[in-house]
This record gives sequence, C-alpha cells and structure tokens, in this order.
Amino acid sequence: MSDGPATMSAIDSFRSLLGHDNRLLIQRWKEDIAALNSNCKRRIRVVALFLLILLTILFVLVQQWHAEFDVPELKLSQHPGQAQEPGYERDLKWVLHPENHVSRVPGIRRFSWNITKATIAPNGVKKDVFLINGTTNLPSHSVIQNAHTTAGQFPGPTIEARSGDTLEIEVFNSAEEEVSLHWHGLHMREANHMDGPVGVTQCAIKPSRRFSYRVPIDEQAGTFWYHAHSEVQRADGLYGGLIVHNPITPLENITYQNDHELLFLVGDWYHRQAEQVLGMFMRMTSVGVEPCPDSLLINGLGHFECSKATHGSPVSCSEIIKPWLLLNKAHRYRVRLINVSSLTGISLTIQDSELKIIQMDGGLPLAENPDRVNSVGVLYPAERVDFILSWPESAVNTETEIIIALDKENCLHPNPALTSTQSFLLSPESSTRQPANNTAEVIPFNLRTAKGSSLPSTLPEAQKFFMIWSSITILNHLGQIPHGMINRTFWEPQDLPLISTHREIWNEHQLVPWTGADPVWVELTINNLDSNGHPFHLHGFDFYVIASYEGKGGWDYYDPWKPSRPPRGGPFNLENPLRKDTVYVPPWGYVVIRFLADNAGIWTLHCHILWHQGSGMAMAFQVLGDERKGFSSEGVGKDAERFLYGLETERGCLVQWRDGWLGESKRI
Repeated sequence: MSDGPATMSAIDSFRSLLGHDNRLLIQRWKEDIAALNSNCKRRIRVVALFLLILLTILFVLVQQWHAEFDVPELKLSQHPGQAQEPGYERDLKWVLHPENHVSRVPGIRRFSWNITKATIAPNGVKKDVFLINGTTNLPSHSVIQNAHTTAGQFPGPTIEARSGDTLEIEVFNSAEEEVSLHWHGLHMREANHMDGPVGVTQCAIKPSRRFSYRVPIDEQAGTFWYHAHSEVQRADGLYGGLIVHNPITPLENITYQNDHELLFLVGDWYHRQAEQVLGMFMRMTSVGVEPCPDSLLINGLGHFECSKATHGSPVSCSEIIKPWLLLNKAHRYRVRLINVSSLTGISLTIQDSELKIIQMDGGLPLAENPDRVNSVGVLYPAERVDFILSWPESAVNTETEIIIALDKENCLHPNPALTSTQSFLLSPESSTRQPANNTAEVIPFNLRTAKGSSLPSTLPEAQKFFMIWSSITILNHLGQIPHGMINRTFWEPQDLPLISTHREIWNEHQLVPWTGADPVWVELTINNLDSNGHPFHLHGFDFYVIASYEGKGGWDYYDPWKPSRPPRGGPFNLENPLRKDTVYVPPWGYVVIRFLADNAGIWTLHCHILWHQGSGMAMAFQVLGDERKGFSSEGVGKDAERFLYGLETERGCLVQWRDGWLGESKRI
C-alpha cells in the first residue's frame, strides 16, 4: 500500500518541525506504517483461506449426504380421495372382547405365527414392513385384523387373555432377518429364557427356523404389548398388542361399567428402513442428534401428504383416504393407549369428550383425579395409559376429531416432511350427525405429575443401592460415532446369551450388577446427563417411582452416597408413588425407583428410544443365581437348557449354546 500525497505532506511538515537530525525517527515511523499494512493484508488472506476451507468441507459433507440417499426421481400419484390399497380397512376402531375372557377359567392359549416381510403403504408411502400371519384357538371374532394381506398383518395380531393364562406361541421366521420377540411388561417368572432380548436370554430366531415361546401371565392384568427385541426391527413394524383382562365374578359382570373396550397403538413412523435410520444416527456428522420421524400411525394406519416429500428423502407415495374413527358417542369406552414410537412421546386430545385416567403401564392404578380433562400426555415410548372415554349428552350427535401430537423434544433437526400434529375424524354412529365444533378448551392431564394410589402399608426400606449415569456420548476412540452409554459402557451382544455362560467370560460391554443370592429391596438412581429425556424400561419387574426431577438450567444429579448433597427434587414420595415398568428420566435430572428383586434371571434395563437402545444404551441386572456362574448351570438356566434340547435348529447359535452351557472358556 503506497503513501499518498496527503501522507507525504504530513511527513514533510513533521520533518520541518523536528529538524534534519530526526530523519531517522521519521524513517522508522514510515517503516512501522508499512509493516502494519502488511500484517493486515496477511491476516485478511489467512481468514479468507480458512473460510474457503470451511466452505469446501461443508460442500463435501452435503454432497456425501445426498449421494448416500440418492435414489430415483420421486414417484408421486396425487389423487385426493383415491381408493385405499386393497386389504386396508381405514376405520381406526379396534374393539376388544373382555367378555370372552373375564368369566372363564384360566388355561393355555396357543398361537402359531409366521413372520414375514412385505412392501405395504400404511400411510400411502411404500415401505418393507414386518407382517405376522397367525392362527389361534380364540374365537375368530376376537382376533383383530387391520393391514391384512395373504402374507400377514401389521401391526401383528392382538393377543387377548386373562390373569392366570399361559401363552404358547410358536414363531416361524419366514423373513430374511433374524428375529426375536419380547413380552413388554409381563414379569415372566421362572421364564427368563423366554423374555426375548437377543444376547441376554436367547439367540435370535434364524431365517426358516422356529422357536416356541411359553409366556406365563400369573396374576398380572392390564395393557401390555409385544415387540421385536433383535436389532431395531420394531421401527419396521414388528409389534402388536397384548391385553390381559382381569377376571370378575358373575355379579361384577352384571354391573360392568363400560360398554366397549378399544385399543390404540399410536406412534411415530419412518419411511426409511430402521437399519438405515440407525446408520444416520450412528455416524460422525449426526453429532448425536436423532433423525426425526416422517409421519405417525394409529393402529397401523396414517396419512401422508405426498407433496411434502423432498428430493433429500424421496418416497414412493400415493394419496389415500385419511383414516377415521366411527363410535357410538352415547356409550362409554375403556381405551387402552400404547405408545409404540421409536423416538417421540405422544399426546391425545378429543376436545368435546370427557376422559377419566385410570391406569398406567400394566394395569397399575392411579390416584383418583376429580378434574374433567379431554387430553392426556405426554406418553413416552413404551408407556401405556388406560382411560374412560365418554361424552356429555349435548355432544352425542356431533362430529369431532381425535388429535395426536408428537412431542418435539427429540426432534432437534425438524423434518420438513413431518406433520407433527394430526387430526382424524371421529364420527358418531348416529344418522343425525352434526358438523364438528372443535372450539372447546383443551384441558390436559399431565402424566408426568400423576400420582399412584395410596399404598396399603409403608414401602420397605432399600437394602441395596445402585446408581447409573446415562448419556449419548461421542468419543475419539470410537471414531466420533455417537453411542448410547450407561456408566461409560455401551452394550453389545456376545456370541452366546449371558444366561448360558459364566460371568467370568462376559466381555467389557456387559454391565450386569448382581443383586445378591437372596431377594432384596433395590433402590436404583438413574441420572441423565443429556439435555433430552430417556424412557427406561426394566424387564421382569414393576417398580415404584419415588423421585423424579428435571434439571433447572443445568445438570442436577443425585448421588445416594453423598449425604451432603440431598436430592434437588425434595424428599422421596413414599406414600403414593407411581408403580410402573417404564419411566421417563427428565433432561439433566434423575429418577429414583425401588423394587423387590425376587424374580430369578438376567433382566435387561434399557432406554426405549430405539436409536439410543440400538447404539448401546442398555444394561441388565442379575437377580439371584450365583455370583460367579450366573445361571449357566442352575435355576432358569437349567430350565432353558431342557427347553432348548427340543428345538429344531442348525449348527449355529442355539447348538453352540447347548455345547457351551457349562460355561467352559475353551468352548467359547
């Protein structure tokens, strides 16, 4: 940068003032100005080069993203009102039949299922979905069918039973993937080997092989469900309802309070295959942010606006009729609502109705709530809630809507294709129906503040204490790939199920504390290090939620071994705690649960957000058994051994399981 006339004039004037002897000072001053100008130029060039490199990296990453999901041009057939795909009934009503079960004697209910996979379009978008083609000894009218094809149905057949029944379910795997099933919420006493988690209590069922589950129900009654517990297949539709009715006496039958029972399986839905979605989460560029779903389904049905599809996420889509619900609004309904989501919580609203919330999870009662409400939520993945649905006389002939809202907590990167709040017509069966008038105030029931019914006696003190820390963690030595972790450990299945081997040969991914050789009351503190919540499910048990606290502006953990730091949420609730099998652990906070560890087995504890579970956020508790041998040679392990000897199998996991049953290291 050269000196201009004004600069030189100033220098000459300054020289005349200072005299000839100060020329050296003036020369140094000029050199300083030139050096300053040179440094400015150099810094500008460095900043420009850094910005150019950054933009180049971003461009490469964006191109890589689009290349990875580059598929042919969108296939859209936009014909509003187009007839639905053959085999689909668009009525959302799934009627249950307690009258077939509440007065009969308990017995064995036998089912024979064939699991397949086929391309269907439950919301107008085609996807490869798991189907179950099943037969049962129940009356034909008690088997619910929805997306039914010659290959099977989605969701899977609804099982209805009563307390005291035993379910025998023979599963033949006609799919090309290995599968397993878990019976969510059932205690599975003396049947840990039938619980379903691959790598913990069983090997996966290989293609073209069969496995017979024997599921004892005992005294339990309530709203349960079954779902895949192999890989992330639940997000591809491998799930269904499992309803256990509470037996009643003939006198109670006469005064039965509800006209009908309905089942709603509600949850988010991805148009990509589940393994692909997990792959999107478990890569460096996701920085631990979960892919947001594309749609939502009620009982396997939904509606997607094809015009919202993008070239970044193309689909094969046809506009189909939006599903509806047809009910007699003069009747009272018991509604059993199950959140089958992979990621999101849900809320349900019927504005002109009256909802009475009665139970959560597996028939576990809530405290009486006298307030009138017409909305319930947030119900997190795997949680269930039962409520009585009725209408005032003024609304009996009026059309209304059932509104489902997906909670946005885990959708940090919004999906432009998703309509997160959707409404479905709820029409009265009356011939004099009137147009909808959805102007009523929404009065919600907040499930996070619900209380249980008062305990008949004081909750026993804990005898053993455990504390865990859960988080989505990104580490250098794992290639910056996000993993779901508990106590800095991410779970991976071993070659042989844990129930079959000695504890000494379990690897570093098996976080399985031992509760002891005798039944004890266990208190477990689950701390959440993340800014989003985690719904945790414990297999094999119900538990009391005696504390729940969300961090306020930062991480507020609880450590039972630090008496100087009392729980931020105040004293524990030991009078009317919720009794559950799945609990939401709030962001930056904690939950404390207490349960009686008396059910022998190895019982999985995991986050029910599928992408967290699939990336490792799981552990287990060994209840009873041997501290060194586990269950490899006694108890439920021996029961499993006798059962497995009768299985049709190949030289593979199950045969290795038998060969290595005694836990000899040389066989593993």
